[in-house]
Amino acid sequence: MLSYRHAFHAGNHADVLKHSVLVAIAKYFHKKQSAYTYIDTHSGAGVYKLSDDLANKTQEYKTGIARLYPNSDLALISPYLEQVRVLNAAQGEEKNLQFYPGSPWFMTELLREQDQAHLFELHPQDHALLEQNMNTGKQLKVHMEDGFSGIKAVLPPQTKRAFIVIDPPYEQANEYKKVVNAIEQGIKRFAVGVFAVWYPLLNRNDKQGMSETMVDELAKTDITKYLDVRLWTSKQTQGMYGSGLFIVNPPYILQDLLNQELPKLLEVLGLDETAGFSVDYVEK
Repeated sequence: MLSYRHAFHAGNHADVLKHSVLVAIAKYFHKKQSAYTYIDTHSGAGVYKLSDDLANKTQEYKTGIARLYPNSDLALISPYLEQVRVLNAAQGEEKNLQFYPGSPWFMTELLREQDQAHLFELHPQDHALLEQNMNTGKQLKVHMEDGFSGIKAVLPPQTKRAFIVIDPPYEQANEYKKVVNAIEQGIKRFAVGVFAVWYPLLNRNDKQGMSETMVDELAKTDITKYLDVRLWTSKQTQGMYGSGLFIVNPPYILQDLLNQELPKLLEVLGLDETAGFSVDYVEK
C-alpha cells in the first residue's frame, strides 16, 4: 500500500500541468491580504533530485519540465518555472535543471507570513524527506498521517480561506472513491474552500475509465461550481497518457487562462497528433 514513490515521476507532463495550475491559483489567493491555509493530502518528499536512482530510472522529466526549462513566455508557465529556478539556484545550480519541487515546496515557498500549511505524508521515507526539505514551524506543519483522514482535523481551517490539494497515487482502486468522499466531507466542513483534485488518464486495462467515472461522481456532489481541465501528450502512450485537475470553486481567471495557454503548452509537450486538452467549467 505504501509502495508509491513520486520520485519516479517527478517533473513529468502531469507535474507540469498540476504545478503550473497550483501556482496560478496561489498567485490568485495573494490578490487579497487575508490569510489562507494550504492543505496537501499526499505530499511526497517535497523535493526531488533528478539524477537520483528513482527519477533517473524512468527519466519522465525529459518529456515534461526539461522541454520548458529554464525559460518560457507562456503566462501559465512562467511563474511556475520561476519557482523551479529558485530551487535549483538555492542548490547551487544556477543554469542546470538538477532538482524538481513537489507540490508542497511550490506552495509553501509562496506562503506569506499570515498564511498556514498542513502537509500530510504516510510513507516513512518520504515523510522523513519531507520534514528535511520543508521549513517546519508554527506556520507549517508536517503530519505523518493518511491525508484522507487528516483533512478532517484541519477543516474548517483557522483562516477564512483555504486551498486543498488532493492527489493520491491511485495505486489502490478504492482511492478513487476516497477522493469523492473527501470532497463530499470537505465541502460540508468548508464549502467556500478551493479544492483541487489531481487524477491520471490511463490506458491500463485494470484502471481504464476509473478517473472519468470519479470525475462524474465528483460533479454530482453538492458543489456549486467546478472546472475540469485535462491534458494528454499522446493517446498512444501505454499507461498514463495524460492527467487532469478537477477544481472546486475555481478562481474566475482560471478558465480563460487555461484556454489561452494550453494550446501553446501542447505545442511543446505534445508527442504526436493525438495530443490534446480540454477545459470544462460548470456552475450549477
